[in-house]
Amino acid sequence: METVLVGAPGCGARGVGRALAERRGARFVDLTGNAAHRMDALSGLRAADAARATGALRTVIAADHVVADPSVRTRLYRGRHVFWLDVPVDHLVERLRVARRQDTGIRGDVRAFIVEHLPAYLPYYHAAVRVDASGSINDTIAEIEPRLLEPLDDGTLVLRAELGGGLVELGEGILASSLTHVLRHLAADRCILLTSARSRARAEDAAELVRSGTGLPVDVEELPDGEPAKLLDEQGRLFRRLAAGRVDRRTPLVALGDDVLLEAATFAAAVWLRGVPLVAVPVTTLGMIDTSIGGKGGIDLPGVGRNLLGAIHQPVATILDVALVADEGQVDDRRAALAEAVKYGLIGDDRLLSLLESGASEAQDRAWPSGSELLELVERCALDKRRLVMLDERDTTGVRMALNLGHTLSHALEAATGYRLRHGEAVAYGLRAALDIGTSLGVTPKATAARAVRLLDRLALGTGRLDVPVADVLEFVEADKKRRDGRLRWVLVDTDGVAIRDDVPASMVQAAAAKALAGRG
Repeated sequence: METVLVGAPGCGARGVGRALAERRGARFVDLTGNAAHRMDALSGLRAADAARATGALRTVIAADHVVADPSVRTRLYRGRHVFWLDVPVDHLVERLRVARRQDTGIRGDVRAFIVEHLPAYLPYYHAAVRVDASGSINDTIAEIEPRLLEPLDDGTLVLRAELGGGLVELGEGILASSLTHVLRHLAADRCILLTSARSRARAEDAAELVRSGTGLPVDVEELPDGEPAKLLDEQGRLFRRLAAGRVDRRTPLVALGDDVLLEAATFAAAVWLRGVPLVAVPVTTLGMIDTSIGGKGGIDLPGVGRNLLGAIHQPVATILDVALVADEGQVDDRRAALAEAVKYGLIGDDRLLSLLESGASEAQDRAWPSGSELLELVERCALDKRRLVMLDERDTTGVRMALNLGHTLSHALEAATGYRLRHGEAVAYGLRAALDIGTSLGVTPKATAARAVRLLDRLALGTGRLDVPVADVLEFVEADKKRRDGRLRWVLVDTDGVAIRDDVPASMVQAAAAKALAGRG
């Protein structure tokens, strides 16, 4: 059995860890030192396996901000008891002020350092078991030791973020424990699990997990696969079933399915009885990195446009369990979803672009990314989107509009092809057009555009020729929701992230669309 101690500077992870190891005759691994020291110590650590999760305490690991790295956190948290040594801010400040400055590595005001540190790292600490560490080392050890006898939860939780707009839990194999945790927190007395036909078997399994974990009755409701789930007639049939079942405003709706099901479920949860609690459980990579975050639900008007009817309704919780996409239907499904990740990279997350570039050659051959890389991808995309959404939740100030980079053309392209094109593929063509327009206007740096196009090429996204008339696509572009005062607004990449322009000449739009649809030859 092994254990990991994490917490803010001043929490005492090093002192508690060393004392606990000595007391139990275990090895002590210190990851709280300088960078070189941490790398040396990390190189000897692997994810613990189930066989070592019980028995005598063998290793105690003290970690600090190294847990900010998703790949490191996955390795540290899997198969180990992980404890967050929680100490009030005033106690942390007092401890750090009396510590020798060279031991802490802190420069400047201690309180300011702690206040800045905590919000950035709380999502990683909350993934651990919380322990009151405000007392002495012996008091803290007394809190930890009985919990070492408790069985580990199935799976590995690496992120539990409560940053506004609902809870986000990320991990691998966490569906049962996270659903139980969320539904108990809601004090629900029943649950409606909404799914689609293709996810029905998985939803039935999830319903049984809820029944066995919470004792709650669960009803499984089904919508059609694909865009038909977002038709008013189908929504009406669902509402009549909810009425017949006497579903009240306290009953949470758990949406388990792909990105289309999540959009339909969000709309349903927003309008049924003026809003019921929604728990989002995506089962596709696209759903995890994009659709499940932000609270937008949409309904289509056939022959007119996609998502023209909609509502913003934030989930009370979003459960991102990458084990649910381990058997994702086709390699192309995951690869297409990476277009949305490229978008997040272009609007400000350079580390995400680097991650995609490092594995781009693998994406065409197998379901890349997987394991730690998939967890990092999902985490970065989810937190990037959550940050922008919470700055402009109702989509009124223009901040959230950055998320529409590449989507003006992509939505039109989806409509013009009868939604037969994967959303991510359509976004890739839209990104290419937006980059072309941006460089033509002098808004997008040529080096940025070249890097993005090179990455899309390596991912084989938006490279094929599309046999759809440009005029048909442009007709749908003219109906785009982002119009204001009769002028179409384009989201373009600039040196600071994105710029919103409403002065793009129609001839430039036509040329960029034609070039994108022609593919890469």
